[in-house]
Amino acid sequence: MTVTLDYPLCVLPPRSVSLTVDYNTRPGQQATNGMRRSVGMSGAQFRLTLKDIYLNSVTKVRTMRGFLANLEADSQLVRIRLPDMYGIDGPWSIATKANRQAWPLGIPFATDVLFSTGVGFAVPTLEATFAGAAALNARQIYVSAESELPGGCAVSINEFCYMIAGSWTEDDGSNRLKLSPVLRQDASQGDTVSLAPIFVGTCTTTTPGSEELDLGKRGAITLEFVEDLTRLVESVD
Repeated sequence: MTVTLDYPLCVLPPRSVSLTVDYNTRPGQQATNGMRRSVGMSGAQFRLTLKDIYLNSVTKVRTMRGFLANLEADSQLVRIRLPDMYGIDGPWSIATKANRQAWPLGIPFATDVLFSTGVGFAVPTLEATFAGAAALNARQIYVSAESELPGGCAVSINEFCYMIAGSWTEDDGSNRLKLSPVLRQDASQGDTVSLAPIFVGTCTTTTPGSEELDLGKRGAITLEFVEDLTRLVESVD
């Protein structure tokens, strides 16, 4: 039975991160003027590479070995909170979560003093919500957020990743987003758009678990993952 494992990002951070989208376009057509155009896209998948995960301590080596043992090549799914330095949620997609845990009542002044009301400065939210329903294959959606979400950032909806290709503020205060790829599932008003995006996929590294430790003490490993789309297939049971 397939299970979903959580990647231990805090224990095994990568030195480099690559996040790309594979647009699986159909064979193109050649026009008489020499221009070539794809006739459509059959699907799109995010690819995530965690490069040079340094293994230089007992904790890191044992954590990696345990993770790979549970992973069993590509037989299990992996859930990874995207470590995006330039993401909406801040450096490495961990900073905001850490602040919310450290200061549940809000961030205090530099002197550790809260406002007289007993709360501190607001921590940027990790979520936005759909301002209205959106249908499968929708290219644009409307969301309610504290501020306009910037283009060029990744978000996740129901743990499927999307890139914000464009962002505009409407007259009613809602935020219109252009998504790439299109919406993969129907969404209802109030559904969550995660600004600290979650990637779920399988490991595609040729030999996951193959590691070389210099003098048996330290080394580095690179893991590649591709987004799992089989979760979109509805069960017929």
